[in-house]
Amino acid sequence: MTRPPFEHATRGPLRALASTTCVAIALVGLAACSAAAGVTAPPPTWPVPPEQLPPATSGAAEPNLTCGGGRTFPASGLDAATGAETAPGPEFDALRAGLAKFGSEFPGSASLTWRLAGHDATGAIFLARSEAPGAPAWVAIDVVADAGGWQPSGMGQCNPSVVLSPEFGPATWALDPAFASPTPDATELHVLVWEAACSGGSPATGRISPPVIEWAANTLTITIGVRRLDGIQTCPGPPGTPAIVTLAEPLGRRTLLDGGRVPAAPPSPAF
Repeated sequence: MTRPPFEHATRGPLRALASTTCVAIALVGLAACSAAAGVTAPPPTWPVPPEQLPPATSGAAEPNLTCGGGRTFPASGLDAATGAETAPGPEFDALRAGLAKFGSEFPGSASLTWRLAGHDATGAIFLARSEAPGAPAWVAIDVVADAGGWQPSGMGQCNPSVVLSPEFGPATWALDPAFASPTPDATELHVLVWEAACSGGSPATGRISPPVIEWAANTLTITIGVRRLDGIQTCPGPPGTPAIVTLAEPLGRRTLLDGGRVPAAPPSPAF
């Protein structure tokens, strides 16, 4: 069952909220996360040599997104019609209940208009775009369907990121500054990879997905995911994990883009 991205609203300024598998402790900068099943061997420890990633695959027609490792929704959900706050139906009633329950803790949320970004039998996620100075670009409300009907689950900031598959969670990457910048004839890129999920400070070596590469005339978009660790993990913010991406042809004059960000953007350190 897909789990919602938020359990509850937190007081104070708009900010990312904890998922059902990650409880953020903002005051001390730590988090406890229970990750999806995957790696069973002990994770590697620092330092680690660069990992040669598997051959790249081509991009999917439409990626799935997540607000923070919980419920996923299609990228087209960002462009769904607005006005969900007045639509009929039990999931929309749950949206209105969520606004009534959590909205007072999110200044300005009463004036936002909402869109149904993703929906299945277990629940739905609604998004609203905020234009207020200093506010996050997106705010989300998650609702769930259970034996008691549709209920609001939580509300919080949403920073959409790409999910390659159920096996691999979101990640971002940047060029490794320990190596020279790639030249037009480069067919190998030395990168650093940051996973979004908690990892107890362990590197992502052995858990990085094959890169998904989209070639265009002027850009080269690379999307990378990371398989989550099992069990409860802390989030001390480890450095990027070194890896090597092999290109099928020379880079040329193309601009490199990180496809894990929405929209795709020039790669930069950390998530």
